Amino acid sequence: MSFKNIIDEREKGKIRFVKSQVEKAYYLGEFKENVIAALHKGQLEEDSVYPEILEAMKESDAVLMKMRRDVSLKKLKPYIDEAEKVGIKYQLVDGISYRGDVALVVVSKEAMENADEDLVIRDMDQDFIDAGLGEEFSKARGKKICSSCFEKLEEKLPEYKGSFKKMSFFDKLIGHKCAACNKK
Repeated sequence: MSFKNIIDEREKGKIRFVKSQVEKAYYLGEFKENVIAALHKGQLEEDSVYPEILEAMKESDAVLMKMRRDVSLKKLKPYIDEAEKVGIKYQLVDGISYRGDVALVVVSKEAMENADEDLVIRDMDQDFIDAGLGEEFSKARGKKICSSCFEKLEEKLPEYKGSFKKMSFFDKLIGHKCAACNKK
């Protein structure tokens, strides 16, 4: 092995080390290969709980959930309750060395083959936007929507229809408005 190859290998090692430290700072102090799933701060601050995170906590390798302390405890409570229910530890963390917008990670006890994966769960709002329904539909989850909006939902995103309630004639009569389009 030549002197140049030795230096190249040494530089590659330094680059790998720096890259792993950056990833660790991004994933709340955890190496990427130990992260099962993650959420950004904006996703945690939404009204909805991400079922993908609840499922990740139930995986046999899941041992820990880390959450940033600067997120409201009210928004973290459903995840904390689930962690207690399935028996994994949870931790509130803060630190100036953490970089990026990741605010919750579910951590595995063993390294996984996830180097090429994006571990942050897709934002629920994006499904509605991509389907052409708009963010107002996403914000209306769990609420009542009119028949017209419900039909659009059934046509474009049928997997979400269980997240909405259909307005009744009585709802319209007493003046309730559709949570998605604001019409009676």
